[in-house]
Amino acid sequence: MEGKPREAYRPWKPRDAKTEKTGLTLKQFLFILAVNALISLGISLAITLTLGRQATTPPVPSPTAVSPLAQPTQTLAPTPASPTTYVIKAGDSLSAIAFQFGLSMQELMAANNITDPDVLFVGQKLTIPVPGSVTIVPTAPPTPAPTGVSTPIPTNTRPTGPDLRIESVQVSPDGKDSHVVITNWGTWARLKDWTLDDGQGNVYKFPDLSLFQGGSVRIHTAAGVNTEVDLYWGINKAIFVSGRTLTLKDASGAVKTSYTIP
Repeated sequence: MEGKPREAYRPWKPRDAKTEKTGLTLKQFLFILAVNALISLGISLAITLTLGRQATTPPVPSPTAVSPLAQPTQTLAPTPASPTTYVIKAGDSLSAIAFQFGLSMQELMAANNITDPDVLFVGQKLTIPVPGSVTIVPTAPPTPAPTGVSTPIPTNTRPTGPDLRIESVQVSPDGKDSHVVITNWGTWARLKDWTLDDGQGNVYKFPDLSLFQGGSVRIHTAAGVNTEVDLYWGINKAIFVSGRTLTLKDASGAVKTSYTIP
């Protein structure tokens, strides 16, 4: 027994439960603090990245109201106080001319004795009446054909050539400047070398003049300068006498129309 070394002796001491509990709580606190620091760092980085991205993104311009384009307006001609004349140009239509002067197309057709609104010529002169001054006679509706009776096929009444007529003769009181009115109710006519005579040896020879459908020209007995609507005979005497017959002939001498002065 004496030869064995003696073991060191350490007296037994019971553990302090309070000390052990306190050690565990401190470790947990340090862990939670580290986690919170990481979360705060992550939030800070996310905010920094978001603000940087917003700073580099150009602002989107807000839409502005765009005013509609101004619509073109058609300038209307002033309402004529008295009848006037309009010369047809390329691209004109009867409905557009009527609208321009505040007329209905029926008024314009009636004032110019036009039966077909689609037949117009460049250079043709139209009489523009005062709106409301033209009386339009309504056309009666066609009478229905009785049952069992065949309806005749309508024929084409559109003129196929010139149709010039002596409309009237105006005699001045002193007889110095009387005139005759000639109107073309057919298609375009060239009056070069046509003649008008009174049957008493007085003959007027037409210059190179074109007359469109519905166009009129006046032949004066006095002297003057010719225009597109007024021609001058230059005989300076009264030849338009009651009972005398005026005859219009074409360039070949064929009689086209005649008129006896009332």
